[in-house]
Amino acid sequence: MNRSVSFLFFLMVLAQVLISYLFQTGPWCVLTLLPAMIFCLPTDRSTLRLMLVAFVSGLAVDFFADGILGLNAFSLVPVALVRRFLLVRLFNEELVTRGESISWRKWGLVRIFGCVLILTALFLLLYVAVDAAGERSFWACLSTFACSLPLDLLLSVPVLLAFLEK
Repeated sequence: MNRSVSFLFFLMVLAQVLISYLFQTGPWCVLTLLPAMIFCLPTDRSTLRLMLVAFVSGLAVDFFADGILGLNAFSLVPVALVRRFLLVRLFNEELVTRGESISWRKWGLVRIFGCVLILTALFLLLYVAVDAAGERSFWACLSTFACSLPLDLLLSVPVLLAFLEK
């Protein structure tokens, strides 16, 4: 990653730590910027490298803010794993092979938010399932997912505006 993207990513990790620390929503809502942050990383990066970044950033958020060590890291690594596949399917393969930047003008609002929606939903499915760990009912987990997904999409807007080209 170049320096500006690395620094911006670091600032967003700090923002996620602050959100997690200040807004203790309990088991009923998960507020996260992490899937949108992984989506916004440069497209020329390898999947393995993104998985490492996802693991380290998720572990940092777990360590500094959340209670269960490894929960964000566990949920974020599969997001980094499927990111390249989604970019190829929802955008095109040239975006990834050439390492082009994702821009609002070229790809549009619907494709970008569709990809962020899928990545956030995957993150939340894993997070809620592991966080519940058989202690909560299916309906309680479903309500957590349904409450968290629209809020997380709203939280992803500033991340997308900060990272993506106009």
